[in-house]
Amino acid sequence: MNFYFHPNPEENPVLSAEESSHVVKVLRGKVGDNIAIMDGLGNSYQAKITDPNSRKCGFEIISKSTLSRKSFGVHIAIAPTKSTDRLEWFVEKACELGVSEISIILTQRTERKKVNLDRLEKKAINAMKQSKNLWKCQIHDICRFKDFVVKYEHADHKFAAYVETGEESLLQRKIIPNEQILILIGPEGDFSPEEIDILKSSNFELVSLGSNVLRTETAGITAVHTVNLINQIGNSSYQS
Repeated sequence: MNFYFHPNPEENPVLSAEESSHVVKVLRGKVGDNIAIMDGLGNSYQAKITDPNSRKCGFEIISKSTLSRKSFGVHIAIAPTKSTDRLEWFVEKACELGVSEISIILTQRTERKKVNLDRLEKKAINAMKQSKNLWKCQIHDICRFKDFVVKYEHADHKFAAYVETGEESLLQRKIIPNEQILILIGPEGDFSPEEIDILKSSNFELVSLGSNVLRTETAGITAVHTVNLINQIGNSSYQS
């Protein structure tokens, strides 16, 4: 069954215009038909259509279930790519993989200074529905590199992907299962020497994502997948 997104279905039992159009015009929903709704906060709802209006489809909630958050979380702070399509692709795929938070950071070598947060939010919602993940990724507003580093200076388990020296430890060797992980991904051309000094002084650990040189968006996906994989392996080991 397809899921529809509604941030507060219990207080306002009407789907958005976009969701209403899909359920009524595309799927020909009618009074009494069952629909599934998610709010992005871990809750899913079984509901019935009460008013098949293509602009404001009304519904009645029949039941509610809640899914707890995962035991770990991944926050990716990433420099915007020159191509908006590549950044949107990253957001979509990272959200399908279950990333918890995405921050967009402006570094010294960042070429694109603006992003369309509304489009990124839509990508996150569509990915949540596609993957049937009941927790929506939080997309943070664009932030300058130095401001972001200061904000998370005292966070635990924070890393920056970097490939300059070839001596950085692999990320998978640093991940501890069931923890909140923050990973910075630099722009094409990587972080500047000044930014690396700032990261080191703020206790970010420099890590490698492997021997291949990756595009920014590919590096972001690799980081999310690595954390997921280590947690799956780690939790399986604890259970065996």
